[in-house]
Amino acid sequence: MDKFDNKGSHFSSYYSYEHEKPQQKVEKEEEVKEKKRFTFRQIVILVLIVSIVGGGALGAGYGVTKYFLIDEKTEAEAKSLDGFNNKDMYTNLNDIYTPKRESAIVNIAEEVGPSVVAITSKVTVSDWFNNKYTEEGRGSGVIFDIDKDRILILTNNHVIDNAQELVVTLNDNEKVPANVIGTDSETDLGIIKVDRADIPDEAYRKIRSVSFGDSDELKAGETAIAIGNPLGYNNTVTVGVISALNRKVKLPDKNLTLIQTDAAINPGNSGGALVNIDGEVIGINTVKIADTEVEGIGFAIPINYAKPVIKELVEKGYVSRPYLGIIGQNIDAKSSQLFEIPIGVIVVDVMKNGAADLSGIKKGDVIISADGQSITSMEQLSNIIRNHEVGEKIEIKVVRNGKEKKEFSVELKEKLN
Repeated sequence: MDKFDNKGSHFSSYYSYEHEKPQQKVEKEEEVKEKKRFTFRQIVILVLIVSIVGGGALGAGYGVTKYFLIDEKTEAEAKSLDGFNNKDMYTNLNDIYTPKRESAIVNIAEEVGPSVVAITSKVTVSDWFNNKYTEEGRGSGVIFDIDKDRILILTNNHVIDNAQELVVTLNDNEKVPANVIGTDSETDLGIIKVDRADIPDEAYRKIRSVSFGDSDELKAGETAIAIGNPLGYNNTVTVGVISALNRKVKLPDKNLTLIQTDAAINPGNSGGALVNIDGEVIGINTVKIADTEVEGIGFAIPINYAKPVIKELVEKGYVSRPYLGIIGQNIDAKSSQLFEIPIGVIVVDVMKNGAADLSGIKKGDVIISADGQSITSMEQLSNIIRNHEVGEKIEIKVVRNGKEKKEFSVELKEKLN
């Protein structure tokens, strides 16, 4: 009961209802009559003004009222009004109620779709009995450059790696041969080309190149649209969001920093486009987590990470990187104590004529310092080397035979795929 009384008290503080006294009622009736008389005089004046200005102004006034108070059921009536039958104006009004996201995705699919191709690679492999046979792989690619002589297509390295033959299927299902321009296993990127002479004129007229966006400006929660050719279904569009940025993903032969998305990425999507709501490519789809307990976790290479790689692949066919030329294994605290050797990276093998070999580093040496930093893992050592240029020298300290310390000045060589 107290609760109800409190509500009633609160309500009456805003709205107070009291019985009117007889005298107050008479005074109010007089005020109403005065207002009616004043209103009538206003109406007379308004009629006179309207008669001077003309019926057209009154018609326009009526049209404005109907336009801005239009109900969905009276759409046809609104479109027929003189002076307000502009389709764009009516569409803009309806934008208040109609979400733009769906129409934007449709437009993106139509605009970017002709830039995404299917790639079939043929690789010769051997079975247990050394019998050779041809195996086919499928992936996707993105057209990013077109000129009068050829088109260039960006894809994943693992889609075209070791391929003896490549076939590109364009958006209109036209199949054309392709050749590798360059690959980079470290970033899992590759570029192939299709000669203009191999593309029929009608198919060539439909080809478009994509626009690259800025992956550094991405935020979690933004719309993400994946376009590719999963399982051979050409130009499949899936929609999700940017789930996370800068995800560290460990693959069997490399570590990558990727964009995570829940837009469906399936076998055959590799090398396809991850697009933002503006129709710009912000990533190259590369891997997904395939597990019965996992749903909606896919990854893409950020386009800003890919841009310098693309430039080098087009110009040189490979990416120039500094290389120490060793195979190393981590020595952690437990291994250090067990084998009585220092914490660091033990050199398991040395590449002949590599930077380490030419400087005097040998198999069995434990690298404990590089470029003035204490070394605790192979990953750390690789990152230090990656931050230098080919031809630069770095100081490396090792422990040889478990006790002898040595220091080497190593001139970094170029790593080739």
